[in-house]
Amino acid sequence: MMILLASALLTFAAAQDVPPITETVQIAPQVEFQTPQERLTARLDALATADEAQARPLVDEIFALWSHSGSDTISLLMDRGHAAEAAGDNDVAARMYDHVTALAPDFAEGWLAAGRVATQLEDWTYAFETLNTALTLEPRRFDAYVTLGRVLENAQALNAALDAYEEALEIHPTYAPAVSAKARIDAARAGRAL
Repeated sequence: MMILLASALLTFAAAQDVPPITETVQIAPQVEFQTPQERLTARLDALATADEAQARPLVDEIFALWSHSGSDTISLLMDRGHAAEAAGDNDVAARMYDHVTALAPDFAEGWLAAGRVATQLEDWTYAFETLNTALTLEPRRFDAYVTLGRVLENAQALNAALDAYEEALEIHPTYAPAVSAKARIDAARAGRAL
């Protein structure tokens, strides 16, 4: 008991010799809340000047924001459509995406997915219509411009296809599918000029 009391007195005496803490605690600056639309706009603005390494995380977040429907039903239908596409069952995928466009006509992701599958099924008219709808709803869909460019290339409308690829590159300058497609058309046009 005596040892405990002596130990406590020594600890107390030592604590008295310690100067008070005068450091201030730094609190991280508060991040301003952004709506998903504001975040999307900020990420797309940053993407316009990003190099390839900077673009990767921006693109991941942009695609995540675009794919969020806010509806469990639409998310389920989109998941089933993606699974069917991955399995090579484009007919089932097309049905899933048709349900999405009927239930959520303002959801650009559904229209783009329907257009993508329509190109796989070589239904060029429907692909053109759905891609135009997707771009009307979300004119910054660089991936939709590339898919539209492929449809236009198939129709031998090379100037219009080139315009679509250039639109994609204006939004996402390092988007590899648009870069290679533009180079392909430029090469084809140069060959015709000779």
